[in-house]
Amino acid sequence: MTAAGLNVFAGIDAGSSCSKLGYSDNLGTRIIARSDGQDFLTLREEAEIFFDEPVFSCVIAVHDDMPSRQREALRVNAVNSGFRDTEIISQHEALTLGLNDETRTLICDFGASRCDFVLVEAGEVIDCDSVDVCGDMFDKIFAGYLCELKLMKKIDDVILSEAKRIKHILSNEDSRLWHNVNILRDDFERLIYFPVKRASHTLHRFMRVFSPERVILTGGCAKIPLVRELFTGSEVVDDVIVKGASLKGLSLSKQEARKNIADSVSRIRALRAEILRIEDGLTRSQKDKLYILFRQAEGINDSGIITMMENLIREIKNA
Repeated sequence: MTAAGLNVFAGIDAGSSCSKLGYSDNLGTRIIARSDGQDFLTLREEAEIFFDEPVFSCVIAVHDDMPSRQREALRVNAVNSGFRDTEIISQHEALTLGLNDETRTLICDFGASRCDFVLVEAGEVIDCDSVDVCGDMFDKIFAGYLCELKLMKKIDDVILSEAKRIKHILSNEDSRLWHNVNILRDDFERLIYFPVKRASHTLHRFMRVFSPERVILTGGCAKIPLVRELFTGSEVVDDVIVKGASLKGLSLSKQEARKNIADSVSRIRALRAEILRIEDGLTRSQKDKLYILFRQAEGINDSGIITMMENLIREIKNA
């Protein structure tokens, strides 16, 4: 939990099929909410349940090549969902922040809409590439297979949803009974073998050219056993993008806190100077009252002190 009254900057990994919201502090990063697509309202509501206070600010990580028009639409979506203060950063920046690693690292973000390869070292992006192999492609291929089993001529939304559901199940189980047909994980992996193999060629090219010290595999497709098998030498790290967005949010939160403190100190100094100017013309009883009011201010936070000093000045001037 955060202290009451502090603004929470949540980090969001805005995936095309699933978005995740996390929060970072000195205890680490925690994923506290997930939603289908880019349902920011659900994410914000879940965050407010977790923190038991309003959440108005977020940092959203998006694909680096997302057009500015789409970014603005995403920002408007977030604002309409209650995130008044919204910062949008690239997934490359989120990845480097989330890793916090000085070594030469190849990150393979195998998600629903694409497979990105990013080579970073000491927080800098050295090279990047992407291939059009993704979870959405696997869903369509698998849905076509299910259509054949049911003797259907066309893929509809129901079959596509079933394909996605069974795909997730087969990441953890060897088989699943569907309409009296036992569907094996091997059946699914046989269908997607060549697309995954094509994506792995890009991985091996990066490894051959750059010799990274570490290879990170992340994204929704990293849960598929075949992907982990063909992306040999990679280390599966979940939620690194949302972690990076959360850490960016933590940095912004600290900046805002420092600015608020600086503003408060400046305002208190100005009010004290004004009181000193007024004090010269005060009577003895008014000075005693001034002393008592200042003693009452001990232990009050800056905003309370400012309010008390402003009321004190107003009261003395009107006396």
